[in-house]
Amino acid sequence: MRYKNSLSILKDFVRLPSVSAQGPKAKPIIQSANFVKHLFKNAGFNVLSDTIKDNSIIYAEYPVYPTKPTLLFYNHYDVQPPDPLDEWMTAPFSPTIRQGKLFGRGVADNKGDLIARFSAVKSLIDKHNLSVNIKFLIDGAEEIGSPGLSDFIHKYRSKLSADLCIWEFGRRNKEGCPELSLGVKGILYLELATCGANQDLHSSRGIIIPNPAWRLIWALSSLKNEHEQILIKGFYANCLKPTRTEMDILRPILLDEKATKQETGIKKFLLDLSGRALRKRYFYEPALNINGLTSGYQGKGHKTILPKQASAKIDFRLVPDQKPDDIIKKLRRHLDKQGFSDVKIMSSHGYPPAKTSIKSAVVKKYLALFNNASRKVFGKEFITEPLSPASGPMYLFTDWLKIPCFSLGIAHHGSNIHAPNENIFLSDYHKCIRFIKHII
Repeated sequence: MRYKNSLSILKDFVRLPSVSAQGPKAKPIIQSANFVKHLFKNAGFNVLSDTIKDNSIIYAEYPVYPTKPTLLFYNHYDVQPPDPLDEWMTAPFSPTIRQGKLFGRGVADNKGDLIARFSAVKSLIDKHNLSVNIKFLIDGAEEIGSPGLSDFIHKYRSKLSADLCIWEFGRRNKEGCPELSLGVKGILYLELATCGANQDLHSSRGIIIPNPAWRLIWALSSLKNEHEQILIKGFYANCLKPTRTEMDILRPILLDEKATKQETGIKKFLLDLSGRALRKRYFYEPALNINGLTSGYQGKGHKTILPKQASAKIDFRLVPDQKPDDIIKKLRRHLDKQGFSDVKIMSSHGYPPAKTSIKSAVVKKYLALFNNASRKVFGKEFITEPLSPASGPMYLFTDWLKIPCFSLGIAHHGSNIHAPNENIFLSDYHKCIRFIKHII
C-alpha cells in the first residue's frame, strides 16, 4: 500500500462523523464500524466484531505463527464532537490539506494513528515480509468511556494474548522530539445536579425560594480551595508517590513554559509553578476539573428567571493507586457531610490509572528497540513519560492481560486534539508508517 492510497483511506474515514456522544445507533457510528471491518477483511485479516453495551468493538488478527512474537495495537474509531463549529477554518468532516497539514476531526485522535498502523502492516503483508503476529483491538466508544470494552476483553481474553501493546496516542513535542508514554492517568467523569421549584419562576421570587444554581455553586466550591487542594476526605490517601527513577525521568521532559503561556493566553500557571515542580504536578498529581455548567436562560439578551435546576459536568484525573469507585463513595460522603445531600450524582463513568514498569528488563529491551527505530525515522530518541496526563482504558491491558503498553503516535504539540482545527503534519503521518514497519 502506497502512502497516497493510505492517505485516501484516511480521508474517507475522516469524512464519517463518528461522534460516539451522539449515541451508538447514529448512522456514522455504524458506517465507521463497517468501514473498519471491511478495511481489515479486504487486507486478509481475520475479523471479529461484537456489540456490548452499545459499543461495537472490532478485533482483527493476521494469521498467527505460534512461535513468533505478537504485537497488539489498541485504537478507536469514534471521535469527539466538533463544537464549536464556527471556530473551524474548514468543515470538521471535510478533510483538507493546507501548509503540509491534514485538517479534520479525528485525524490525530485517533483515525490517523489507526490507518497509519494498518498501512504499515499492509505494506509488509504485500511484500510478504510480515514476520510477527499482528492483532488490532479497535474500540467504538473510547471518547465516552469505552462501555463494554472490559466485557469484550473478558469474553475474548484467549484471543488477546500479546508480547507488547502499542497504545492509541502520542505526539512530537515543540522541539520535534517524539514522546512515548508508559502509562495513563485514570479518570472519573461525573454529572452533578440540583433541583429547585417545579418550574422556572420570576427572579423576584429568588428572595424566598431556593435557587438550585447557588446550591450547585456552593457544593462545587466545597470540593476544592483556592490553593488547588481537593477537600474530599481521604482523596489523597491512595496516591502512589513517584519513585526516584520516575522523578529522574522528569528531568529531560521538555515543557516549554513560555510557549505554553503564549499559546493558551495565560500569564502564569496554577500556583505560579514552574520547572520541575510544574512537571511533577502535571504528570504525577491528581486533578479535579469543571467541564461545564448549565442553569437557567442561556440565550441572547436578558430573561430574569429563577431556574428550576442546575447541573455541572466534572472530571477527576487519578494517579496510581486511586480507584474511581472509591472516589465516588468519598465524594458522596463529602457532599452529605457538607449539607449537600440534595446534590445528585446523575451519571458517572471512568477507569483507574495504568502503568508499565520502567524497571522491567523486558520493557528496557523494548525501549531500546523503539529508540533505535526512532533515531532512524525521526533522527531523535523518544522522550519517555512514565505516566501520561491523559486517560484511557489501558488498565485492561496492563493489569488484566499483563501486557506492557507503550503509547506513541502521529500528533504534534499543535494538533488541537479535542479542539477546533484538529490536524496532523503529513510528514509525521508518513514517518509513523515507517516507524511501525521498523518496529515490526
